[in-house]
Amino acid sequence: MKKLTLALLSVLAFGSIAAAQDSVTVYGRIDLGVGISRINNGFGDKENNAQMVTGAGTSNRIGIKGEEDLGSGYKIKFVLENGFDADTGAEATEGLAFSREATLQIVSPFGILAAGRSSILGTDGGSFNMLGNVNPFGTGIWELGNQNIVYGKMPASRFDNAFTYRSPEYKGLQLTTEYSMGEDGKENRSTSNHYFGLGVTWKGGPAETVVLFERVNEALTTEKRNPKDMWRITAGGNWKFSATTAYLSLQYFKNADALGTASYSALKDHGIGSITSAQMKKLDGLEGENVILGFSTPLMGGKVLGAVGYVHAKSDELANKLKADGGFVALGYQYPFSKTTRLYSAVGASAAKYKSGDQTVKPRGFYGTLGLSHYF
Repeated sequence: MKKLTLALLSVLAFGSIAAAQDSVTVYGRIDLGVGISRINNGFGDKENNAQMVTGAGTSNRIGIKGEEDLGSGYKIKFVLENGFDADTGAEATEGLAFSREATLQIVSPFGILAAGRSSILGTDGGSFNMLGNVNPFGTGIWELGNQNIVYGKMPASRFDNAFTYRSPEYKGLQLTTEYSMGEDGKENRSTSNHYFGLGVTWKGGPAETVVLFERVNEALTTEKRNPKDMWRITAGGNWKFSATTAYLSLQYFKNADALGTASYSALKDHGIGSITSAQMKKLDGLEGENVILGFSTPLMGGKVLGAVGYVHAKSDELANKLKADGGFVALGYQYPFSKTTRLYSAVGASAAKYKSGDQTVKPRGFYGTLGLSHYF
């Protein structure tokens, strides 16, 4: 909490500077809404909820960003960004003053070099994200349409002590690479996760495309003394057909230890068939592929979003094989009251099927939400 207080004091201090200098800006987003859900985890637990939700349309954040022009095409930039929950005022990540991003960047004619805490490349957030154009929902409207439901799950969406390089754009092509040395005090050691990403984007005419390779050298732990390094390859993009935009994402992953599919956490807690909970928590060999198809089109001054995603995964790591199938379907609508305020709504469902031996578990969930996002 002390760190958050210091962060807010820094915001106020920089806010006064921003009045005198155009190079420093305080910005943020606040999002609140209501949501209803009906969830069956497949193990006999059912929940019906009506609740206030926060960060459903966009993640809540407050940040400071700025730049200094050094001349001859060189600049120094920085981004300091913290996440929070608008319904309670709590930090999104306890104990971190700038949980979403803390980077210092050198901009030059040869590209951008950044260092600090940064998002992985395989997401739709942060200064260097590369998967914000493959799904109209991105990482979702609340529990709806989130591409991470079907993607092979990374150990984290942000890493400390990361270096990122983004090349200049050449004929629509641009390269981005990132490497994280791992946790503070454990840099480049086997007891810390190390992330590596390398991707290429291309923009031309009505199309945007991306191909991205990501790998995590997983940390040695008491539970996993010889972990398999998780990796994934994602390809996709979007294509504008007059007013409508079509989206596609394809991914293959290997050696994942978890999925984002419905009630996978409950599967780890309960086990399945002869696979115990302890074995599920040590599982490190999930292999699979997934696909997302989506669209967005204008309607009555706003925009309609639709997407469907599917994943198939399996693991032969244990004596009894585990098979997993899951996916989502979502339909949403966004209406801008102004350039900074947006109404959104969405409905949809997610479901999965887990099978090992003669036992099958079929969790499912239905969701609906209505909310308001304000950007400042």
